[in-house]
Formats: sequence, C-alpha cells, structure tokens
Amino acid sequence: MLKEGTVVFFLINGYIMSGRVINIEGNDEDYNFSIEGYAGCSGPHIIASRQIHRTVFLTQEEAKKYKNNPQMYLSSYC
Repeated sequence: MLKEGTVVFFLINGYIMSGRVINIEGNDEDYNFSIEGYAGCSGPHIIASRQIHRTVFLTQEEAKKYKNNPQMYLSSYC
C-alpha cells in the first residue's frame, strides 16, 4: 500500500509528471488515492490502487518506458 506523501509519476500527453499521494482510503489490498496537483474541474481525481504500474508509476524510469504509449496516460481533461 502506498503511504501518504509518497511521490509517484504519471504521464499526461507524453510528459512525465509527478505528485505526492494524498487522501488514501481503503485497505492494503484495495484502496483509492489522489495525487496532489492532479485534479479536474470537480477536484482531485480518485485513482484505484490497481492503476499502479498501469497509469501511475513508482519511479520516473518506469514512467519513461511508457512515454510513447497513450494507453498508459492519465486523462488530462475535466
């Protein structure tokens, strides 16, 4: 389980972005979280833990591997 304040990386339109994990809810096996600075019109996006290594990455190097794969991007719209 991620910890509050952990820095994670994500891709938006091919750019590697980073932010700190906030608002963790759930248990060790299945939880949701938000990333500080990644929000839409109605506030922070809620991200499921199953998105780790799919659209949210634990290292910049991991994110870089998927920089040219739009299926691995987080959405950039409201």
